[in-house]
Amino acid sequence: MLGDVLGISPTTAARHWARLSGEGLAWVTAYRPDLAGQLGDPVNALITAVCAPGRLSTMAQTLAAHPQMLSVEIVSGDGDLHLTVAAPDRQALADYLLGPFAAVDGLLQSSTCWVTRLYKEGSKWRLRALSPAQVRRLRELTEPARAVASPVPRRPLDAADERILAALFTDGRASYAALAEAAAVSEPTLRRRLRRLMDAGRVAVRCDVAWEAAGWPVQTILALRVPVDRLEETARALTARPETRLVATCVGEADLAVTAWLPSLADAHPFATMLAERFPGVRVVRWLTGLRAVKRMGRPLDERGRALR
Repeated sequence: MLGDVLGISPTTAARHWARLSGEGLAWVTAYRPDLAGQLGDPVNALITAVCAPGRLSTMAQTLAAHPQMLSVEIVSGDGDLHLTVAAPDRQALADYLLGPFAAVDGLLQSSTCWVTRLYKEGSKWRLRALSPAQVRRLRELTEPARAVASPVPRRPLDAADERILAALFTDGRASYAALAEAAAVSEPTLRRRLRRLMDAGRVAVRCDVAWEAAGWPVQTILALRVPVDRLEETARALTARPETRLVATCVGEADLAVTAWLPSLADAHPFATMLAERFPGVRVVRWLTGLRAVKRMGRPLDERGRALR
């Protein structure tokens, strides 16, 4: 399929992917995109932490080992760490924040924003390396069956669904046979369940890339205060921006959290100008710039942002 889109043979496409993934430059991540507390789903929060002098790197590694931590990033600005955490419910997340998280040696201060709705996350961000014609061809090859499918109602996940999601989280490119074995179901049952989960929006699959190798080495993270009557309008407009990777409404020091990937530090100024001109009345309460990603959606990264395992 990719070979057809790129104009190369399937063997050549597979060889390129093997090199990229083998060097940790690109990897497939599968996860639940519905971490906003609806219908009994897990909840998540965004945290900015301030660390004691000399403790930053050690704290980042310690927190990255916590299973509640989806992503850990060392940042500059009004904070030292930007963290994404998740738990099965609000009480479990509160227990973590008041317990293991608060007990980490070197933590001086933190600010937590509870996510209420995800408008955009990593699976909807695009590298913009394909031509419009290639994008159209890829959609033709991957989406025809889903385009005519009827909406799938959301229902509570059962034990087999949870096992499928856990196996996918470990290996986003796992085969049907491997997933069926991990979920303790037959392969035909696995295929039906996985299709239902994907059609209902209960699982997202994305290809993650190392910042530098992808040509988008600068990550900027903003906490915004937005007039309440313009919150949804602003969130949707920022979702349409090609540079935004995360757009989420939240409760805390900010109403809206936005993460953008930029090609250079100098591009932060045009981005700030766009915010001021396009969204009058929106106020930036915190602006962070990524220095190093330690963990992204559960995947540990090395000092150059490459996947370790």
